[in-house]
Amino acid sequence: MLRGLIAMVFMLCAFQALAGETITTIATVVDSLKTKSLLILSSSDGRVYKTAQSDEMKKYLESLKGQSVVLKWTEEGKDLVVTGVEVTRSSQAINFFESDPNRSTEITDVGSEAEVTRLFALQNDGDKSRSQCFKRAHMWAFEMWSREAIVGQKVFIFYSKRYIQLEEFDWWFHVAPVVTAGGVEYVMDKTFLKKPVTVAEWKKKFMKEGITCPIIENYNQYESQPWNRLCFLMKTPMWIFRPLDIRNRDEKGEIKNGWDLMELQDARRAFKGWEDNFEALDTGSRTINH
Repeated sequence: MLRGLIAMVFMLCAFQALAGETITTIATVVDSLKTKSLLILSSSDGRVYKTAQSDEMKKYLESLKGQSVVLKWTEEGKDLVVTGVEVTRSSQAINFFESDPNRSTEITDVGSEAEVTRLFALQNDGDKSRSQCFKRAHMWAFEMWSREAIVGQKVFIFYSKRYIQLEEFDWWFHVAPVVTAGGVEYVMDKTFLKKPVTVAEWKKKFMKEGITCPIIENYNQYESQPWNRLCFLMKTPMWIFRPLDIRNRDEKGEIKNGWDLMELQDARRAFKGWEDNFEALDTGSRTINH
């Protein structure tokens, strides 16, 4: 009886529009105070999906919390309206606020340089006087994931001991998020640049003309060559917060492939208006001290 009622409600929600499916776990279900809707918080992509509000529906959806489900939806304006829910036996842990050593996530290709430019325009450029690059990069990556469902990367430039010695440089690394469009990687570094640029162009911003920075995959490649190179580039998954995460991955095998709430609470302070813009991340937990 209950399942039949639920199926009828989903059918009433259906209409001719863009349709899709999302494999996820349901983080929680909330009653809307603005419309007669239930708001379904998806763990896999950070999106909020909607469906018709009823006690029966809410009870059913809450019974699925923690399980892997397929949300079938149609697009109505900016809303994704759920038209069906199926329990799946997916073995992949898809709650991105929990780490899973076996998780495999495909980098999102946003399609066009115009889309990259649009995403760049949405970025708050941060407050350089009161923040570090790795915190700004972390929130930029998180915002693109939580608001646009984009799985991206980061790129680090590491300055060698030789370079720091020659230049008396104040920082030993810099980092920014990377977005892919049409197979081309663009660095999103709004604090220092006025537009998205390729990785090669980004490197030129921070190194003198003619200096090459080889791309490395392991942290030891940087530490073991302090004098014969001036810089190195490394691309990492989006949830790598700081170089210590890379070192722990490569030396201790500690895989990090989920968001850490305390890191996000700490990183948000790099932005103007952080208390209002990122209020939802505030759970009262202590922030990380560096």
